[in-house]
Amino acid sequence: MSDGTALIGDVIYPTDPATGQRATGKFPVLLSQNPYACDTTEGNLRGLGQGAMGDPAYFAEHGYIYASVCVRGTGRSGGTFDMFGPRERRDGVELVTWAANRLAGSNGTIGLTGCSYLGTNQLFTASLLPRGSAVKAMLPACTGAETYREAMISGGMPTQTRNYFAHLGARMGPRAGVYGADIAANVQRGGDKAYAGPWANARTPGNLAAAIVRADIPTLLWSGNLDIFAQGSQEMYTYLQNAYFHRPAYASPTPGQRNTPRYQAFVGPGGHGEGLDRTVALDWFDTWLKGKHTGLRSTKTPLHRYEQGTGDWVHTTAFQQVRTYTPYYLGRDGILGTARPRSTGADRIAYVEPSAANGRLTYTTKPFREGAKLAGPISATLSASSTGTNLTLIARLDDIAPDGTATKITSGSLVASLRALDKKRSWRDTNGVVIRPYGTFTSDQYLRPGQLYPLTIGLSPRVARLAPGHALRLTLTTQMLRADCLTALGVDPCYPTDPQQRSLPGIYTVHHSSMALSAVNLPLVGGWGRE
Repeated sequence: MSDGTALIGDVIYPTDPATGQRATGKFPVLLSQNPYACDTTEGNLRGLGQGAMGDPAYFAEHGYIYASVCVRGTGRSGGTFDMFGPRERRDGVELVTWAANRLAGSNGTIGLTGCSYLGTNQLFTASLLPRGSAVKAMLPACTGAETYREAMISGGMPTQTRNYFAHLGARMGPRAGVYGADIAANVQRGGDKAYAGPWANARTPGNLAAAIVRADIPTLLWSGNLDIFAQGSQEMYTYLQNAYFHRPAYASPTPGQRNTPRYQAFVGPGGHGEGLDRTVALDWFDTWLKGKHTGLRSTKTPLHRYEQGTGDWVHTTAFQQVRTYTPYYLGRDGILGTARPRSTGADRIAYVEPSAANGRLTYTTKPFREGAKLAGPISATLSASSTGTNLTLIARLDDIAPDGTATKITSGSLVASLRALDKKRSWRDTNGVVIRPYGTFTSDQYLRPGQLYPLTIGLSPRVARLAPGHALRLTLTTQMLRADCLTALGVDPCYPTDPQQRSLPGIYTVHHSSMALSAVNLPLVGGWGRE
């Protein structure tokens, strides 16, 4: 690199099947920047099982050189690790120049590829590239517009991803391990990295949407409904489409608005790194790097989403399919309905595990006679108070079958002291209801005990279809089951910071009256949803 640091990587070349030797001629290059298992060549290539949209040899067999370079400060590469920091981003630009102009066999045409960390660093690299660079397409999989929100923090509380940082050394090597341990400790004690301050904002790809569009690189995002970037991938798609057409980048999408096939997204049913289709990836790179006619360049519906309940793929233009939402109000006796409550009502819940007494509240609709379809972000607007100076609520929406079987649709959460919203980046429906909150998460605003506060909880967006006779149930809890918090990655509020552990205990009251409404706001698609 320009500062003298050596980055080490591995290159896979196409082979002449007649001789078994490296094929002659020049080929386009797929470049990934990999921090995982980079201590050996074999480890680097195994690490690409997570990051390469499948076996890199598959792409070599289809006429691409595959170059995987270990990120600065990991494995065999030199330097100091700084997750998505300024020097690492500059490395990405210099690696593009190397792959285009100095790598033997390169024809000068580059595609960026990879999943998770290898997906996110593509977005940062692209934001620094000039228009007309050697990069002609990229496929940032398992990533999105946010790293702090959704992946690291759920509504203000650290998620299972804390475990990822705490054990970063096992994945990236000792230098990254020290970095990850410092981040985890800082967040736990409620330090600056527990909030959306300079460190988090500098690592938020969505903030760079306009710069990425200026680089003019066709981009295919890929995630899943159970991914830690399920919402962020669709937001990034929206920001790129908006910036391309000179709309405000962070404006809510409008069904039927102009779109371009240069920016597409797939959102499947799986979790982080799951369901990646290498044949689609190959088509994407063949389209933009080799000029093949695959249909991807001409599609009118560049957003491809898996529909829960049917298993179908829905091809559309915007992930918010409904402009006017339908509020379902919380009421007495666990009712969830379209009629506003006329009398005073309230339910109490304690800050305990959901299996404990007073650990959960449930509200259920009547069965939908003809079924129902949801398509878009979802929010819960709740009126709540606490006996203490803080509270936290987890909202989960389930599909309830006639036999009582519950199937999770989506969930979200909020720590009330971090309830402040960025009004410019929060989305509202035609009635002014916030249906996709964007929290500021910059500082705590603690509660006055007993005082009523309006809270808006964002639930991850979904396309879901309920069969006839099924109902919806909203469940409110205050803590996750400990068993659900042991994974390395997740989007659930699992690990309260030290200040949160001190402020959250108490009894919470969820109000549902004519003067203190509580509701879940549903993107019911027209023609569906009659009870």
